[in-house]
Amino acid sequence: MSQNLPALPRMAAIHDLSGLGKCSLTVALPIVSATGVECCCIPTALLSTHTGGFTDWTFKDLSSEIVPIAEHWSKLNIGFDAIYSGYLASKEQGELLAEAIELLKNDNTLVIVDPAMADNGKYYANLDSGMTECFRDLIKKADVITPNVTEACFLTDTEYKKAPHSIEFVTQLIDKLSALGPQIVAVTGVSLDGKIGIVARDNKSGITTVAMNEAREGVFHGSGDVFASAFAALLTKGLKMQDALSIAADFVAECIKRTAMRSTPLHYGLDFEGVLPDYIKTVEKV
Repeated sequence: MSQNLPALPRMAAIHDLSGLGKCSLTVALPIVSATGVECCCIPTALLSTHTGGFTDWTFKDLSSEIVPIAEHWSKLNIGFDAIYSGYLASKEQGELLAEAIELLKNDNTLVIVDPAMADNGKYYANLDSGMTECFRDLIKKADVITPNVTEACFLTDTEYKKAPHSIEFVTQLIDKLSALGPQIVAVTGVSLDGKIGIVARDNKSGITTVAMNEAREGVFHGSGDVFASAFAALLTKGLKMQDALSIAADFVAECIKRTAMRSTPLHYGLDFEGVLPDYIKTVEKV
């Protein structure tokens, strides 16, 4: 006797596509799919590599395609359970993203914004303070945001502090970010008591959750994208914030552990492929 399976949750992932150096769409697509969520992609730009640690990268702006793709999907009456955005090539793309969100969302769509623009106290290559205002406007449309410490400081006009951090400092950041409107604020790259991880608050329930793991030497490029992709997909599946945070944080920790054991340069991205089988098994149990 045949059995009808329920429809997969569907997410629109709006990110750049870097051909080499695992981040953005090359991370989001496999991880969101492995979580059991259909991932529909709108590429905002095409790069030969990401801009951290590589030089002489190529760049193709795809701004002209963002709204037409969203308009086409809207005409097809495609419903989306979530919209998940990340790196934008310019503040002008922020306006296009805002238009795309309005075209694609419905009353039940979860909007996740990762304000990917800076790290280690400075903006990414070719970006400047104009991106801060851009993401402040986008956050007003978001249910969930996942900034790192640098981005949280820039978004809230708070002086950036290098690691280690205090819980009071991180709480202050979350308070200020919450005032911008999102229900869930997850600050990544937090250093507490010799460990590194994420502090998140669900403003609806008032629950704050801390997920910390072993800190390792080096800058692990793409770790924020790996976390945000898993976290966004798990929330889209309906998990509570604290459960989604725990699973996503453990997934990233295992990816970093495997990456540290390899000789591959860290700016090539995390070894998430080897962790996906166990991640899928974990997701299937929840």
